[in-house]
Amino acid sequence: MAGKGRVAKYQADRTNQKLYFCRLACQAAGDSSDKQLYQAHCETAIFHLYGTFLAFMQELAQFYSLDMSAPTLESIELALKERTQVSPEVQRLQQLQQQGFLANVERAYQRCLYAVLPDQIVDKDMNINDLEQEPRDLIVNVVTLSNQWLPDEATIREWRQQFLELIEQLRAGMVEF
Repeated sequence: MAGKGRVAKYQADRTNQKLYFCRLACQAAGDSSDKQLYQAHCETAIFHLYGTFLAFMQELAQFYSLDMSAPTLESIELALKERTQVSPEVQRLQQLQQQGFLANVERAYQRCLYAVLPDQIVDKDMNINDLEQEPRDLIVNVVTLSNQWLPDEATIREWRQQFLELIEQLRAGMVEF
């Protein structure tokens, strides 16, 4: 049983570490006066916040003694259903994934990963021939044209705080008998 406790502690430590990294990235964004650096720090914070979600999935899988290397809410739910178990933690996270701060975090994460399509960022006043000219500095375009969706660091801090409180609540209910 000592081995299981050590692994469970590692999983909780990893979740906490991702929350900490998110906080550091938000601090760095708040201290940055450069627009590109600010965006980079905000994206980093979002990556760590989403990483918190993934680490907490591993923590849940470990708590329920599920042998999963990359658990999802669906895979945990399915494995527990086979045992005729229900996880209140999974149910709560699924609700927040559909609508709530977790849905916002996932949406922001997806937008960090995938470029905005050109037809979505083209200014309506821009002449189509302007697009056929020499390629512009891609980094500048990515920063100036596609970052309007990016939440500011205050919003990311709020999501982080909500996630921290949720994890603390869920962990309080995850008591082994």
